[in-house]
Amino acid sequence: MLWALVPVKQLSQSKQRLAAVLDPGEREGLVLAMLRDVLTAIQGVAVFDGVLLVSRSAKARALARDFGTEIFVESAGSDHSRAVTEANRYLIRRHRTRSSLALPGDVPRITAQDIDQIIAHHDCVTLVPNESGEGTNAVLTSPPNAISYHFGEQSLKRHVASADAAGISPSIVRNANLALDIDEPRDLARALADLPPSFTRDYLESSGIAARLKDQNVSQTTECLGVPVLADQEARVTR
Repeated sequence: MLWALVPVKQLSQSKQRLAAVLDPGEREGLVLAMLRDVLTAIQGVAVFDGVLLVSRSAKARALARDFGTEIFVESAGSDHSRAVTEANRYLIRRHRTRSSLALPGDVPRITAQDIDQIIAHHDCVTLVPNESGEGTNAVLTSPPNAISYHFGEQSLKRHVASADAAGISPSIVRNANLALDIDEPRDLARALADLPPSFTRDYLESSGIAARLKDQNVSQTTECLGVPVLADQEARVTR
């Protein structure tokens, strides 16, 4: 039994690093648009037995219910790592889940095919790095909580160490669509440069954000991503 789980912060706490270019209402709208894209991609994956949104945000939970997604409210004050850990415990207890895939809610280029790629390469622990190769944007574990979670700076290295401690050799699957999360203005500019039709692109254009950022030349702060999905690439961590 395989479940997807998607942790989402309280919207008021989300995307603070975008405050230089987006006001609080725009950041909230962006988070919900990206979450809609992620849930849409998950819906296209046939092998999931269920989807669990992990959030204390009422607006995120309301959106998730439109997708028929189950809701789990993490403990107050939980960070990303603790929220995923608590959600996995819930899945094991409530649904006897054997595997879980923790996906971020802010990767608007994700597709069902990207998720299928992760699952196809899975053995026991599968890690998907962010663009820098230092963070972790997705974790697939069998069983859930097979390792301890350490999201944040240098999290890939810490997740590999956590797998080592559990006697597991993790798979590292690199995927360009999952690598692009939107945390900083340069990420937003890059997304605007090459996002396909999506809820996120629709929101950025209809809200006027796209035109405003273009006028402000925010895109000049970074290069366009312009790379294809690195399909079917897997590497075993060597020691």
